[in-house]
Amino acid sequence: MEQHELMVEMRTASGTSAARRLRRAGMVPAVLYGRGIDSQPLAVSAKSLRDLLHVGGQNVLVRLSVGDGEPAMAMIKEIQRHSLNGLVLNVDFYKVSLTEKITADVPVILVGEAPGVKLGGVLDQVLRQVEVECLPTDIPQSLELNVSELQIGHTLHVSDLVAPENVIIVADAADVVVTVARAAEEEKPAAPAPEEAVEEGVAPAEAEEEAEPAAEA
Repeated sequence: MEQHELMVEMRTASGTSAARRLRRAGMVPAVLYGRGIDSQPLAVSAKSLRDLLHVGGQNVLVRLSVGDGEPAMAMIKEIQRHSLNGLVLNVDFYKVSLTEKITADVPVILVGEAPGVKLGGVLDQVLRQVEVECLPTDIPQSLELNVSELQIGHTLHVSDLVAPENVIIVADAADVVVTVARAAEEEKPAAPAPEEAVEEGVAPAEAEEEAEPAAEA
Protein backbone atom coordinates (compact mmCIF):
# COMPACT_ATOMS: atom_id res chain seq x y z
CA MET A 1 0.00 0.00 0.00
CA GLU A 2 1.27 3.44 -0.90
CA GLN A 3 2.11 5.75 1.99
CA HIS A 4 0.90 9.36 2.11
CA GLU A 5 2.21 12.33 4.06
CA LEU A 6 -0.23 14.44 6.05
CA MET A 7 0.67 17.50 8.09
CA VAL A 8 -1.28 17.87 11.33
CA GLU A 9 -1.28 20.26 14.27
CA MET A 10 -1.61 19.59 17.96
CA ARG A 11 -5.01 20.72 19.28
CA THR A 12 -5.28 22.18 22.77
CA ALA A 13 -8.84 23.49 22.94
CA SER A 14 -11.70 21.00 23.06
CA GLY A 15 -15.47 21.09 23.00
CA THR A 16 -18.14 22.00 20.47
CA SER A 17 -17.27 25.71 20.24
CA ALA A 18 -13.58 25.00 19.65
CA ALA A 19 -14.44 22.44 16.96
CA ARG A 20 -16.66 24.96 15.18
CA ARG A 21 -13.89 27.56 15.21
CA LEU A 22 -11.51 25.03 13.69
CA ARG A 23 -13.93 24.18 10.89
CA ARG A 24 -14.53 27.85 10.11
CA ALA A 25 -10.75 28.18 9.76
CA GLY A 26 -10.65 25.34 7.22
CA MET A 27 -9.45 22.69 9.66
CA VAL A 28 -10.96 19.37 10.78
CA PRO A 29 -10.77 18.17 14.42
CA ALA A 30 -8.94 14.86 14.62
CA VAL A 31 -7.59 12.42 17.19
CA LEU A 32 -4.75 9.89 17.11
CA TYR A 33 -4.91 6.83 19.35
CA GLY A 34 -3.58 3.31 19.43
CA ARG A 35 -1.93 0.67 21.52
CA GLY A 36 0.74 2.04 23.81
CA ILE A 37 -0.02 5.75 23.34
CA ASP A 38 -2.31 8.28 24.96
CA SER A 39 -5.05 9.80 22.83
CA GLN A 40 -3.72 12.91 21.06
CA PRO A 41 -6.11 15.64 19.85
CA LEU A 42 -5.08 16.97 16.44
CA ALA A 43 -6.26 19.29 13.69
CA VAL A 44 -5.79 18.68 9.97
CA SER A 45 -6.40 20.84 6.92
CA ALA A 46 -9.81 20.06 5.41
CA LYS A 47 -8.39 20.41 1.89
CA SER A 48 -5.44 18.11 2.59
CA LEU A 49 -7.81 15.53 4.06
CA ARG A 50 -10.13 15.72 1.03
CA ASP A 51 -7.16 15.23 -1.31
CA LEU A 52 -6.00 12.23 0.72
CA LEU A 53 -9.41 10.56 0.66
CA HIS A 54 -9.74 11.24 -3.07
CA VAL A 55 -6.42 9.56 -3.83
CA GLY A 56 -6.40 6.66 -1.40
CA GLY A 57 -9.86 6.27 0.10
CA GLN A 58 -10.33 5.41 3.77
CA ASN A 59 -7.93 2.43 3.69
CA VAL A 60 -4.83 4.52 3.29
CA LEU A 61 -1.55 4.42 5.17
CA VAL A 62 -0.71 7.90 6.47
CA ARG A 63 2.48 9.35 7.88
CA LEU A 64 1.30 12.02 10.28
CA SER A 65 3.82 14.80 10.73
CA VAL A 66 3.50 17.20 13.65
CA GLY A 67 5.99 20.04 13.26
CA ASP A 68 9.51 18.84 14.09
CA GLY A 69 8.23 15.78 15.99
CA GLU A 70 8.72 12.20 14.91
CA PRO A 71 6.11 11.13 12.29
CA ALA A 72 3.52 8.54 13.30
CA MET A 73 2.27 5.85 10.93
CA ALA A 74 -1.50 5.64 11.11
CA MET A 75 -4.67 4.64 9.29
CA ILE A 76 -8.06 6.31 9.22
CA LYS A 77 -10.25 4.43 11.66
CA GLU A 78 -13.46 6.46 11.51
CA ILE A 79 -14.82 9.49 9.69
CA GLN A 80 -17.81 11.51 10.84
CA ARG A 81 -19.57 13.45 8.07
CA HIS A 82 -22.32 16.05 7.98
CA SER A 83 -25.64 14.37 7.28
CA LEU A 84 -26.64 16.89 4.60
CA ASN A 85 -23.56 18.16 2.77
CA GLY A 86 -21.22 15.22 3.42
CA LEU A 87 -18.38 17.40 4.71
CA VAL A 88 -15.98 15.74 7.14
CA LEU A 89 -16.65 16.87 10.72
CA ASN A 90 -14.19 14.68 12.61
CA VAL A 91 -11.62 12.03 11.78
CA ASP A 92 -10.01 9.35 13.96
CA PHE A 93 -6.51 8.06 13.17
CA TYR A 94 -5.25 4.75 14.57
CA LYS A 95 -1.52 4.39 15.07
CA VAL A 96 -0.14 1.21 13.49
CA SER A 97 3.11 -0.70 13.35
CA LEU A 98 4.37 -1.74 9.92
CA THR A 99 5.46 -5.09 11.39
CA GLU A 100 2.16 -6.03 13.10
CA LYS A 101 -0.93 -7.38 11.35
CA ILE A 102 -4.22 -5.50 11.66
CA THR A 103 -7.78 -6.00 10.44
CA ALA A 104 -9.49 -3.68 7.97
CA ASP A 105 -12.70 -3.54 5.93
CA VAL A 106 -12.04 -3.74 2.18
CA PRO A 107 -14.66 -2.89 -0.49
CA VAL A 108 -15.88 -5.64 -2.83
CA ILE A 109 -16.07 -4.52 -6.46
CA LEU A 110 -18.17 -6.48 -8.96
CA VAL A 111 -16.74 -6.88 -12.46
CA GLY A 112 -18.31 -8.31 -15.61
CA GLU A 113 -21.94 -8.59 -16.64
CA ALA A 114 -24.16 -11.35 -15.30
CA PRO A 115 -26.03 -13.30 -18.03
CA GLY A 116 -28.94 -13.75 -15.62
CA VAL A 117 -29.56 -10.01 -15.65
CA LYS A 118 -29.95 -10.06 -19.45
CA LEU A 119 -32.63 -12.72 -18.99
CA GLY A 120 -34.62 -10.54 -16.62
CA GLY A 121 -32.97 -11.33 -13.28
CA VAL A 122 -32.05 -8.76 -10.64
CA LEU A 123 -28.46 -8.44 -9.43
CA ASP A 124 -28.34 -8.01 -5.65
CA GLN A 125 -24.99 -7.27 -3.95
CA VAL A 126 -25.59 -8.36 -0.37
CA LEU A 127 -22.04 -7.77 0.93
CA ARG A 128 -20.20 -4.62 -0.12
CA GLN A 129 -17.10 -4.99 2.02
CA VAL A 130 -15.27 -7.78 3.83
CA GLU A 131 -12.86 -7.81 6.75
CA VAL A 132 -9.28 -8.85 6.03
CA GLU A 133 -6.18 -9.36 8.14
CA CYS A 134 -2.67 -8.45 7.02
CA LEU A 135 0.18 -6.01 7.51
CA PRO A 136 -0.80 -2.35 7.00
CA THR A 137 1.34 -2.19 3.86
CA ASP A 138 -0.51 -5.16 2.32
CA ILE A 139 -4.11 -3.92 2.67
CA PRO A 140 -5.70 -3.98 -0.81
CA GLN A 141 -7.76 -1.03 -2.02
CA SER A 142 -10.53 -3.46 -3.01
CA LEU A 143 -11.30 -7.09 -3.85
CA GLU A 144 -12.81 -7.87 -7.27
CA LEU A 145 -15.47 -10.51 -7.87
CA ASN A 146 -16.33 -11.62 -11.41
CA VAL A 147 -20.07 -12.07 -12.01
CA SER A 148 -19.86 -12.89 -15.74
CA GLU A 149 -21.15 -16.45 -15.19
CA LEU A 150 -24.01 -15.68 -12.80
CA GLN A 151 -27.34 -17.05 -14.01
CA ILE A 152 -30.75 -16.49 -12.43
CA GLY A 153 -30.80 -18.15 -9.02
CA HIS A 154 -27.01 -18.38 -8.78
CA THR A 155 -25.01 -16.98 -5.86
CA LEU A 156 -21.39 -16.11 -5.11
CA HIS A 157 -20.01 -16.30 -1.58
CA VAL A 158 -17.03 -14.93 0.35
CA SER A 159 -15.26 -18.20 -0.51
CA ASP A 160 -15.31 -17.10 -4.17
CA LEU A 161 -13.19 -14.02 -3.41
CA VAL A 162 -9.49 -14.23 -4.21
CA ALA A 163 -7.25 -12.25 -1.86
CA PRO A 164 -3.72 -11.12 -2.69
CA GLU A 165 -0.77 -12.94 -1.19
CA ASN A 166 -0.29 -12.33 2.56
CA VAL A 167 -3.91 -11.18 2.93
CA ILE A 168 -6.37 -13.33 4.89
CA ILE A 169 -10.11 -12.85 4.51
CA VAL A 170 -11.59 -12.93 8.00
CA ALA A 171 -15.26 -12.85 6.95
CA ASP A 172 -17.27 -16.11 7.03
CA ALA A 173 -16.63 -18.04 3.82
CA ALA A 174 -20.33 -18.97 3.60
CA ASP A 175 -21.59 -15.37 3.62
CA VAL A 176 -23.39 -14.38 0.43
CA VAL A 177 -21.73 -11.59 -1.55
CA VAL A 178 -23.94 -11.34 -4.63
CA THR A 179 -26.88 -13.17 -6.15
CA VAL A 180 -29.08 -12.93 -9.22
CA ALA A 181 -32.70 -13.20 -8.13
CA ARG A 182 -35.69 -13.86 -10.30
CA ALA A 183 -37.67 -10.72 -10.94
CA ALA A 184 -40.95 -10.67 -9.01
CA GLU A 185 -43.91 -11.51 -11.24
CA GLU A 186 -46.59 -8.87 -11.45
CA GLU A 187 -49.70 -9.88 -9.54
CA LYS A 188 -52.70 -10.40 -11.76
CA PRO A 189 -55.77 -8.43 -10.67
CA ALA A 190 -58.54 -10.55 -9.16
CA ALA A 191 -61.53 -11.22 -11.42
CA PRO A 192 -64.41 -8.89 -10.58
CA ALA A 193 -67.30 -10.51 -8.72
CA PRO A 194 -70.53 -10.88 -10.76
CA GLU A 195 -73.02 -8.13 -10.16
CA GLU A 196 -75.81 -9.11 -7.84
CA ALA A 197 -79.26 -7.55 -8.02
CA VAL A 198 -80.16 -6.25 -4.62
CA GLU A 199 -83.47 -4.58 -3.84
CA GLU A 200 -83.18 -2.44 -0.76
CA GLY A 201 -80.90 -5.01 0.88
CA VAL A 202 -83.14 -8.00 0.03
CA ALA A 203 -81.79 -10.92 -2.08
CA PRO A 204 -83.54 -11.44 -5.49
CA ALA A 205 -85.14 -14.76 -4.46
CA GLU A 206 -86.55 -13.21 -1.32
CA ALA A 207 -87.92 -10.27 -3.33
CA GLU A 208 -89.85 -12.63 -5.66
CA GLU A 209 -91.33 -14.55 -2.73
CA GLU A 210 -92.50 -11.33 -1.11
CA ALA A 211 -94.03 -10.11 -4.40
CA GLU A 212 -96.27 -13.21 -4.99
CA PRO A 213 -99.05 -12.40 -2.44
CA ALA A 214 -99.42 -8.95 -3.89
CA ALA A 215 -99.97 -10.44 -7.37
CA GLU A 216 -102.75 -12.79 -6.10
CA ALA A 217 -104.52 -9.93 -4.47
